[in-house]
Amino acid sequence: MGGRGSKSRRHDVRVTDSTGSTGNGPQPPAEIDPEQLRQFQEFQRFQDYQKFQQAQQGQGPLALPPGQVGPASQPPAVPPPIQTVYVKPEPKPVWQIILSSKLVRWLVMLLILLLLANYGYNKWFGGGDDPGDVANDSGGTKGNIIAPLKAYGTQGTVGIFYKHVSQGSDVQACNLFAEDGRAKQKFTTAFSAPDCGAAVRALKAKVLDVSAYEQPAFPESMYKEPLTTTVEVSSCKDLFVTGGPRLSAFVLTQQVNKTWIISDYTAEPADCVTG
Repeated sequence: MGGRGSKSRRHDVRVTDSTGSTGNGPQPPAEIDPEQLRQFQEFQRFQDYQKFQQAQQGQGPLALPPGQVGPASQPPAVPPPIQTVYVKPEPKPVWQIILSSKLVRWLVMLLILLLLANYGYNKWFGGGDDPGDVANDSGGTKGNIIAPLKAYGTQGTVGIFYKHVSQGSDVQACNLFAEDGRAKQKFTTAFSAPDCGAAVRALKAKVLDVSAYEQPAFPESMYKEPLTTTVEVSSCKDLFVTGGPRLSAFVLTQQVNKTWIISDYTAEPADCVTG
């Protein structure tokens, strides 16, 4: 009986896969108890797990344990097409466009040259209180080299004379008279002074507004230079003088070098009315 009982506890076990067919891996013995079967199945799972790890490490094709389904294969991601974006440049400021113009640069250079020329002209012919800057020649056959090239206007001979008086520049003012001395003497006598310089200094003391006095206004008829070589400019008839005394009438003569000197002088009433 003991033999039968022993045989009755044995089981005829066959391991099959889910389809009923015998697997390809190690097969358990035909006769095995439940504990041995459990250990055999765990061994099989361990082998499957090792194969799966080897596949992940690049040692073989990817293989999953039996009964597991891997994710569906995805096609490689295609990057989106590159789009070229054209950015419109910001417009340049107006001042940059103007300065980049060659014409504007030439005009600026021309303006600078004109300003320098005007500055040089005023320095040597129209102002300054240093007697050393003034030439001694005040007439003669060659002409007064410091006399202005214009008869009219604030840069002309009469306008410059008013400017010298407003600044008290007696030497420069008196050098605008002709060399023969007749006009200079008449000017001196008209203001009861011992000499031309004293007359200019006395007139300077009567100037109340230098800025206004040194810029007498000329009539429209004197906007252009005269066509003759001798002209008269009257402080009463022709000029509008403010800020100081009127300086009467001047006769101007154009010299050989095209400059204009005071060749004669006529006294006028201080108020331009009474005699």
